[in-house]
Amino acid sequence: MEYVHQTEDFKFENTVVALGKFDGLHKGHQLIFDELLAYKRQGLKSVVFSFDRPPVETLKSENYRVIYTKEEKAKILTQIGIDVLIEHPFTKGFSHLSPEDFVIKILIQKVGMKVLVVGDDCGFGYKRRGNVQVLQKLSKEYDFKLIVIPKLKLNGDIISSTRIRNLLNEGKIEEANDLMPGPFLVAGPVVHGNNLGKQVLGIPTANQVPNPEKLLPPNGVYISRIRIKEHVYYGVSNIGYKPTIEGKKHMGIETFIIDFDRDIYHKKIVVELLHFKRPEMKFDSLEDLGNQMNQDILFAKKYIEQNF
Repeated sequence: MEYVHQTEDFKFENTVVALGKFDGLHKGHQLIFDELLAYKRQGLKSVVFSFDRPPVETLKSENYRVIYTKEEKAKILTQIGIDVLIEHPFTKGFSHLSPEDFVIKILIQKVGMKVLVVGDDCGFGYKRRGNVQVLQKLSKEYDFKLIVIPKLKLNGDIISSTRIRNLLNEGKIEEANDLMPGPFLVAGPVVHGNNLGKQVLGIPTANQVPNPEKLLPPNGVYISRIRIKEHVYYGVSNIGYKPTIEGKKHMGIETFIIDFDRDIYHKKIVVELLHFKRPEMKFDSLEDLGNQMNQDILFAKKYIEQNF
């Protein structure tokens, strides 16, 4: 997939375009992507058009976090089969484009749009004055096809990134996963830790330092699925600050991979969270910590045997 970012200098022709923030990449978004792939099979280039930072209303919150980082989003869209991801710089000039100028000067003239796919609540252009009604008018004037995808519901409520974000904040990882095509994930390289797991406890772990912009569920222990290139493993992941361990604290994700013993330092792995086991705890001793970790591993093996 071609990833266009940190530039306004691009030019494409004969494209089918999806327009949106696409933070959660949820099952509702999947309906939009399915339309892109259908037109891709007819010969158009499939393009997801988004922005390099959240829209203005989200910037008002200092604690705003994204469900997927830019790198994670690019990886998922590549796997789906999208041809191009454009993350347009959200500059002051760009934000002041009228809806009509955005469609004409950006989507038609630069992206080469022939078909546009949007959700029924889309908003774009200066002060989000653009909507489906504006697009319907412009599609007739400028001869592009408009496809509007209605909101998808599950259990009576609309599937949205906000709903997923709320579930993650509440630690309801399985409910959040039900709204997405795949489990919530954290992607990134394995970094060196203090080697305490392997050398002292006999339980080697892979450590990741999450992007500070990444939204994470509550600190605790999760049953996880780990992807290393084309290989799939299962394990136990701890999100948090390791309160039992003395020394400098930083947020991290530490994963024990079941039936795995290879050097993967600096290699990129994907950790998918499947089930919340327990909150992060401080133990009286390293021995108590090791005993609890072994119990967590036994629980994980049973959970995986019953569910996968």
